[in-house]
Amino acid sequence: MRRRHWVSALLLSALAVTGLPPHASAQVRMRSTEAQLLRDAAARESRGDYQGAEEVLRRLLADNPVSSGGLFALERILRRQGDIIAILPAVDAFLVRNAESSGVRSLQLRVLSEADSADALRREAEAWFAATPGSEIPFRESSRIYERMFGVDEALDLLRRGRAALGRPDALALEIGDLLVVGGDIVGAADEWALAIGDDAAQVTTVTRRIRGLGANEAVAGDRLVENLASADAVVARRAGARLAVELGLADQALALVQGVANDLDGRARTTFLSDIARRAREYDLVDVSSWAYDELGEDSATPAERRQFDLRVVDVALAAGDTLSAVEAQRRVAESFSPGSVDRRRAAAQVIRLQAPTAEPEALRSMLDEFREEFPNAPELDALAATVARTLQAGGDAEGAADALGDANGPQSSLERAYLDLAAGGRAGLLLALTGLPPAEATPVIEFAGLLGRVSEAGAKVLAEAGVAAHRGRATEAANLLSEAASALEAEERASVLGQAARIASDGDEPALAADIRRRIVEEHPDAPEAAEASLALARYHALTAGGVDEAIRLLEELITRRPNAAVVPDARLELQKLRERGGR
Repeated sequence: MRRRHWVSALLLSALAVTGLPPHASAQVRMRSTEAQLLRDAAARESRGDYQGAEEVLRRLLADNPVSSGGLFALERILRRQGDIIAILPAVDAFLVRNAESSGVRSLQLRVLSEADSADALRREAEAWFAATPGSEIPFRESSRIYERMFGVDEALDLLRRGRAALGRPDALALEIGDLLVVGGDIVGAADEWALAIGDDAAQVTTVTRRIRGLGANEAVAGDRLVENLASADAVVARRAGARLAVELGLADQALALVQGVANDLDGRARTTFLSDIARRAREYDLVDVSSWAYDELGEDSATPAERRQFDLRVVDVALAAGDTLSAVEAQRRVAESFSPGSVDRRRAAAQVIRLQAPTAEPEALRSMLDEFREEFPNAPELDALAATVARTLQAGGDAEGAADALGDANGPQSSLERAYLDLAAGGRAGLLLALTGLPPAEATPVIEFAGLLGRVSEAGAKVLAEAGVAAHRGRATEAANLLSEAASALEAEERASVLGQAARIASDGDEPALAADIRRRIVEEHPDAPEAAEASLALARYHALTAGGVDEAIRLLEELITRRPNAAVVPDARLELQKLRERGGR
């Protein structure tokens, strides 16, 4: 006690030194006392002494009826005791002194609704409206309680009454829209949310979240909302509509709206808008919108280097969306932006050919390669470019054009293409000669294929060569089926090897189901062949990724480890088996 008196005396001395007026000193003492009582009540609450905590809080409110901290702490205590109605006298005492407190008014209405006091609730809501004219808060908060107490229709009536009282056509639009959704009026809700966005677009993020929360009704609401915003007079509202159209993936509306808004902007505002839209459109896979925005930014660029940066973004966006045509056009502009004969121009021009190779007409592709050769006769890219063009021409059945495209190109890639042209004509020696300079990842399958050609019979080598050429020309399914069907007619000791090559071709050609069927044949028909171990492991991995296939994968791995314990793939098989068992298999 002595210590407490000493602290109080010290506090009063400090106040005297600072020169605070007497009423300020009283406020400081009141706050200090309030904080002490709140801590005391919290300590009692933590010990489960709710009655004691209530007594402390009521003592606090008796001294200071407008203590919001004390009032809301009392609410918590009374709820724990199941006697929330007992808070109403304290609430009334607070509101006598501070009738505009929205938090306490909301608390009062909540308690009255829990007590099912409909008449009292309406009466106190009216008192709140009268106490704070010109504010949306009373109508907004009351509507939520009215919805629970009286239903959607009465809550809507209250909000519309509030709109009339406030004299603004957009007042409470968010809340009205929310209730219209509850009542099933999606179009009406979108109209209200368009009002909420308004001319300043301050609520666009809030409205976007609401639209996305509509599930199956998102498209209907989104279309209507964007339509409303697109017809707005204010460019800010139309700008918000463009952003919404992009974020909701409304491709048909987005481009036209973005173009219209961009035409109404200039200078920094236009640049900012286009940059934002380009980024958002890219994120939401609206390639046309993103490419157009980047094109416009490029047109507005002050320097070739700045334009080039935007064109490179167009290339990235278009390729990500599979739009090769747009990517090629932008890449051409990138190449042309560099000085003739420069290294940068050479590299950019080479990329144009790589991008266009899969879709260009054969003559156009050869013409592009010839132009590149003429401008950059000793370019290091010629080896890979000539090989790319030759491979494309081979895939189209133009072996003569492929040979012509290779010309005097010298390097591992072009040598490999010549080897496959030679293989198609009956020659086999070129494959091994072409290996020099190839990266290991590319050389290994060629070495395996060439080695297999040398180990099998003449009939086996013939069908392998035919299948190898077909696979190289992009016809993996045809090649794998050719080997699979021909294997049965070959000598018994080479069938598993030929089937193993067929499975590899199918797998490399993105035909996993076909590869699995072929490997199943190896395991079942040639269980003692060296290829059976590799086939079992690959087949187990395939089954592990299919629905309900884990048990089959485990069976295959267990059988592999048991039957072929010394096989090179067994350590990998053991790891796979452990992973599958941890996933909940046997």
